[in-house]
Amino acid sequence: MALFLIRRHFPGASDRDLDAAAARSLSCLAWYPNMRWLRSYWDATAEDTLCIYEADDADDLRLHAARAHIPCDEVTEVAEILPDRFDGSLTEG
Repeated sequence: MALFLIRRHFPGASDRDLDAAAARSLSCLAWYPNMRWLRSYWDATAEDTLCIYEADDADDLRLHAARAHIPCDEVTEVAEILPDRFDGSLTEG
């Protein structure tokens, strides 16, 4: 499975709205056995969530969002870089 970053714009969302969206997202995951919601971050200033999912492809993520009635403004495949995996060496070339 690939790793994806999803930006969702939630203008005017309350904590209750975000909780309801999360519940709908979780309930719709059953339709997508190869999809996992890993984490999300709320940016209150921009009124956006940034969500990290594993999935087979971006189209499945868009379909999942539509089924869950949650925004799906941008979907980008990303690679994970973790500090505990960095050994301090630099690769030239």
